[in-house]
Amino acid sequence: MPARSSLAALLLALALPASAQPFTPPAEVVALRTEVAALELDLALALTPEQARALLPLLQKGAADAKAIRARMETADPALVAALTHARDELRAGSAVSEASRQAIAAARQGEVGATRGEFQALRKQALAILTPAQVESMKTVRLGAGPMGAGPGMPDGAPGRGRGHSPWRRMVMARVVTSDAFLALVQARAR
Repeated sequence: MPARSSLAALLLALALPASAQPFTPPAEVVALRTEVAALELDLALALTPEQARALLPLLQKGAADAKAIRARMETADPALVAALTHARDELRAGSAVSEASRQAIAAARQGEVGATRGEFQALRKQALAILTPAQVESMKTVRLGAGPMGAGPGMPDGAPGRGRGHSPWRRMVMARVVTSDAFLALVQARAR
């Protein structure tokens, strides 16, 4: 059976044009999933007005930073393009990708993420300091069941958005939720 499914996946991949984009759900579905996840998180945290007022500037900064990162990711990084082009040229010439090319690709990828990681970590620490231990625990255990990644009933406990995992995937989902316009609107409403 596994060989049959692997063969089917390979045939499907070969049938797709090289320029095919990965599947992305319709914008309306993404917006609804994000709003549901924001509501779930808001319900789990039950922020006081004082907490909401303290968190709001941090969340707004995080949201602005996240938008800037997404905008940068939509444009090609010249260092990454150069490194990938060099690796492609090596392969076309019949040789393996050199260690120097691999290091250049890794450095370019690290540059995309590394610069902002520290800023986000600082914002995260400030935000967690505002929350009570019970709220931090509820944030760790909130199930973003119908949230942005669509993990819903029937998904295994290890699936994204499920359980209390501390995986990078879950942190990414949580970051997307807390920097969403939907969650910011909820926090603004609580800050009044």
